Amino acid sequence: MDRPPVTGDATVDGEGRVWPRRLGWAALAVAVGATATFVPPLVLPGGRDHPPAATAPTPTPAAGVGGSTPAPVPTSPATTPSRSAVPSTSSARPSARPGFDPISLHAADEANLRNGARVIECPTCVGGSRVGYIGGPNTLAIRVADVPAAGERTLTVTYETAETRTLLVAVGDGPVQALTLSGAGDWRIPATVSLRVHLPAGTSWVRFFNDAGPAPDVNRIELR
Repeated sequence: MDRPPVTGDATVDGEGRVWPRRLGWAALAVAVGATATFVPPLVLPGGRDHPPAATAPTPTPAAGVGGSTPAPVPTSPATTPSRSAVPSTSSARPSARPGFDPISLHAADEANLRNGARVIECPTCVGGSRVGYIGGPNTLAIRVADVPAAGERTLTVTYETAETRTLLVAVGDGPVQALTLSGAGDWRIPATVSLRVHLPAGTSWVRFFNDAGPAPDVNRIELR
């Protein structure tokens, strides 16, 4: 297209358009506004009627050792301990019954009571002696002191006899037990017999006797 001639009343803009000079700055402002109206609107993705939903910025996790992202620490729900896990106070209490140490006593000890019975020297017997001549009116009582607790105990009697004889045994005023003993058949060879007795706490006496005749000689006793 041929460009119109430029006259003194006109001017040429940067795009080669000719404007009358008399329009001046007002015409230039209108031209700039007209140019702005032709700028196409920004087309947003997703359509004109459905603008994209705003998204929250993703926080950047703190870097761990060596620049790696630490793994989240799993948490477990709080649990209530069961009754079985709670220790029983009754089982934790110490036993009220003290221990019992074995007691060994010799028949010839001076603390014992010998009513008519006598100490006899015996090199082959325990302790080198025994108590004989038990029976009829003669008796032997061995003293047991400082027993921590009463209870059923095993009484072991070491004795000597060359013939079968009967020995009666009782703890204090407790029941009498009759023992028919033959032993080793020799007054120099010790033999043993055991029986269950009730031993009271404190001090008590183990009695040996035979109202009907002679009894074996008694060497020593042991309580367990």
